[in-house]
Amino acid sequence: MGAIIRRRSEHETRAWAGGETTELAIFPAGSSYAQRSFSWRVSSATVTIPSSEFTRLEGYYRHLMVLDGELRLLPAGGAEAELAPGDQYSFDGATPIACFGLATDVNLMLAQGFSGRLSRGVIGPGSCSPWQPESPSASHGLAYCYRGQALVSSAQLPSHTISAGDLVWLTNDAAGRPEIPSLNIENIGDEPLIIVLATVFNTP
Repeated sequence: MGAIIRRRSEHETRAWAGGETTELAIFPAGSSYAQRSFSWRVSSATVTIPSSEFTRLEGYYRHLMVLDGELRLLPAGGAEAELAPGDQYSFDGATPIACFGLATDVNLMLAQGFSGRLSRGVIGPGSCSPWQPESPSASHGLAYCYRGQALVSSAQLPSHTISAGDLVWLTNDAAGRPEIPSLNIENIGDEPLIIVLATVFNTP
């Protein structure tokens, strides 16, 4: 695959018990969230009901990051967690979790054999920042534009403009590349650019 850009209009949005969820990327191609046949998935969700429960995902580990709003999470048998924008919470997908609050978040869901992490970048108007997954063992790197407009490019990708809702997906399998090349991200808008970065690793 090498590098692709997925535009906001290409993403599929569905309802969940607490709001809506938008699938940004799923691997491998042709796998299904509904059938739980995927190895990993990145999605963004809105929580529009003040009190809800997370969908249970047996066999998956999850990383959740709040982008807007605030959430209070109460996992069964665990400690309560309060999340503001930029905060993360990681948990076994099978854990029953009660959710309180209204927010927009991003989720990285991983089956056994995969690990990953989320981070958030804020780039000021007119500024440029390179990003490369921290480890050469990373198999996939994804940059999701949550807010703003950016010019992005890499060794795998000629310059493209992305806007809120667009996703850049890089892999290390193009022409036998041993690692994912860095992605240059330049804020070409008038407001701070918010980019969510997801890195996925194959684990033994």
